[in-house]
Amino acid sequence: MARLDIIECRDALRGLSDVPAGFCSLLLTDPPYSSGGMFRGDRSMLTSEKYQTSGADKKPEFYGDTRDERSLLLWDTLWLAECWRILGDGSSALVFSDWRQLANTGDAVQAAGFTLRGIVPWRKTAARPQPNSFRQECEFVIWATKGAVDRRPLTSAKYLPGFYEYAAPTGDERIHSTQKPVGLIRDLMEVAPEGCVVLDPFMGSGTTAVAAVQTGRHFVGFELSREYCDAANRRVRDARGGGSLRCLIARLTRRSCRS
Repeated sequence: MARLDIIECRDALRGLSDVPAGFCSLLLTDPPYSSGGMFRGDRSMLTSEKYQTSGADKKPEFYGDTRDERSLLLWDTLWLAECWRILGDGSSALVFSDWRQLANTGDAVQAAGFTLRGIVPWRKTAARPQPNSFRQECEFVIWATKGAVDRRPLTSAKYLPGFYEYAAPTGDERIHSTQKPVGLIRDLMEVAPEGCVVLDPFMGSGTTAVAAVQTGRHFVGFELSREYCDAANRRVRDARGGGSLRCLIARLTRRSCRS
């Protein structure tokens, strides 16, 4: 059994095989895109070169980002099928992608057994302009579910927006070259029940885990890079120690809190 509320340094597929069926209520993950260009040589570049334009403060490399189109589709289908098994009925799956891999990721989500529900854009408010080109200022969250969505207009129902705007982490906040904002992950997490267990097989710098701690949820997570796994667990410890009293009480009583 995978450990709860600790990020394990393991390959995603091996780690997922240890999680019981129906154990989690949300998949929220940012897997390697294997993107960065139209040709094999572009995709096989170091991640510090593909996803960082500045030579200063280069971030450590991460694994699994050099697959071609066909192998990426097959690999994504394998781990997503394990996630389908792990999620309970009615649970949501939220999987990040860029524009290049949007079709492949959507196909893999459906091949794994999920029902595709939509695409939620994340607009980066400080994206870099490009001459004679449209600004590439969005990444995308593919939303799918295991089974039906409860659309009853009850008083407990949540009405979530169709897109989100956040600046990408910069400076000391940025640990990983493709790191997502904690606020964005907290907002996306609202599609899941309060106090539930969130699954992330590609934790990176641990943003999903930090957001789970901040909202009174639990998490199961894996990260193959030892360097990033250690950094992610440090962030989780800091989040637990630096949280508000209200969040601490919520975690102890298994209720949710808002930060």
